[in-house]
Amino acid sequence: MTEEKKKQSLLAGALTGSFGVFISKALGLFYVVPLNSLAGESNMAFYSITYTYYDMILKICQAGIPFAIAALVAKYVGREDYKTALLVRKLGTSFIMGISFLIAFLFFLGARPLAVSSLGSSAAPEDIAALTNLFYILLLAVITVPYLSSVRGFYQGLKRLDIYAVSQVLEQLVRVTGIIGLGYLFVKLLHFKSIYAIYMAILAASLAAVVTILYFLASTRRDSRYVRQQAAKQEGGAQPPKKIMREILSLGIPYVIISFLGTMGPLVNAKFFLSYATKTGIDYEIAKQVLGIVQTNCSKIASIPQVLSLGFSAGLVPYLSDTYEKQDHKQLRRQLRDIFGTVLYILIPVVLVIGVFSAEIYAIMYGSRNVVLGGSLLRRYALVAFTDTVAPIFSSILITLRFRLNAIAFLVLSAILKAVTFFVLIKAVGYSGMIYSTALASILVIVLGTALLKKQFSFDIRSIASIAFRTLLSSIVCILPVALFSYFVPHSYDSRILLLFRFGIEGILMVAVYLAFSTLLRLPQQVFRMKEFSLKGLLKRFRA
Repeated sequence: MTEEKKKQSLLAGALTGSFGVFISKALGLFYVVPLNSLAGESNMAFYSITYTYYDMILKICQAGIPFAIAALVAKYVGREDYKTALLVRKLGTSFIMGISFLIAFLFFLGARPLAVSSLGSSAAPEDIAALTNLFYILLLAVITVPYLSSVRGFYQGLKRLDIYAVSQVLEQLVRVTGIIGLGYLFVKLLHFKSIYAIYMAILAASLAAVVTILYFLASTRRDSRYVRQQAAKQEGGAQPPKKIMREILSLGIPYVIISFLGTMGPLVNAKFFLSYATKTGIDYEIAKQVLGIVQTNCSKIASIPQVLSLGFSAGLVPYLSDTYEKQDHKQLRRQLRDIFGTVLYILIPVVLVIGVFSAEIYAIMYGSRNVVLGGSLLRRYALVAFTDTVAPIFSSILITLRFRLNAIAFLVLSAILKAVTFFVLIKAVGYSGMIYSTALASILVIVLGTALLKKQFSFDIRSIASIAFRTLLSSIVCILPVALFSYFVPHSYDSRILLLFRFGIEGILMVAVYLAFSTLLRLPQQVFRMKEFSLKGLLKRFRA
């Protein structure tokens, strides 16, 4: 494969993964508004806390082993050792399910104590009971979703990122439909308490996982048959199971640790914010509202640019693994430059738009009732949208390149920094401190990761800095005129439809100016390695 073809494959795979995550995240935005309406804003904190623990548990159960399955399947299929690739899937899935059942059992035992400690001494008994029930409902997802992730890991290793992407969209579509449909059924038609909307929102994750598993069984039979046929033709046997299990654990366990440490920001917020904020003088109901806005509403909006970290992390694993196996450092440097250049070219303008037009975006998504508070928090959260997109990509790269201990050490330091600055900053600047402490923790990972890549692979950060500067300049040029116009002719929050219409037109203009000015600076030409940039030409290259 030529160098140009390798670049196309890497970016096409990464952007395919990003596209699937983007669509699933966009679908995920649709349920927040009706869920707020069905459950009531005061109940959204329960969803935020439950989902934070859900995310943490899933990362313990699934994050590392699917990564290992993908990397090892790519490795052994590349060597045409199909028997070992099938063994990787069998052993990896068995390990995931064992861990999942163990975590589910422990979580079942600790559900009520965890609910009490999360809500603090000021919580009402009915609040504690509601959060405990949500933890119990969560147990089914702890079993079904990790199994789905193991299946995804296998096809990611086969570089079937189209199926990977479609499965993400399907899972989110079923989940969103379940959240809205079941919530409306129980709260509006059957007249259950509004907390049942949150119950159904958590249950929907399990239903979506089951449907997506059935999709995989139906749509991947041809791929499975091909791998089994190639394995049957293969001379010799698979690698010893003990050797493969050691490889799975050596790749997977560090990633489990890294993924767990990566959840420390939301986990610290969920575990300590309500209890500590009330001790510093913040009213319990206000603190509960702020936590719900930050951990649910703001994080949902920020998740749109953060799909880049998920998509590129999924897409880069098989390609960087191949390059590392060949010890081709020159090609590796090119791939790193391509990854970060593409991420920054897309990420910087999106984050600036979120920061500058935070109130408008918040009002479009959630209405004008809390637009002042929500817009203010979202403006600050734009910083987290940037740092929490870039930092996970560094972690994935370091693991793929076998710097597991370094990645773990960086995240341990990051977690310590988050825990320390969380309390210090909340006391100093109020509830915004939990946002700033999260951003500082991710910045530390970015700085340390950059230094390590520069030292080990002579990674030239000057080219990335040049791309970042020109991207920032192009973003300012496209945003500043619209921001000035909005200052003199303010947006009206009375009608979300009119606000969406006006901001949609302004958004199209900003995109057009950004593409034109960045092309004048020859930025996309450098990022995508094109003599003359055009959207049609870009799509044609990725299809090649």
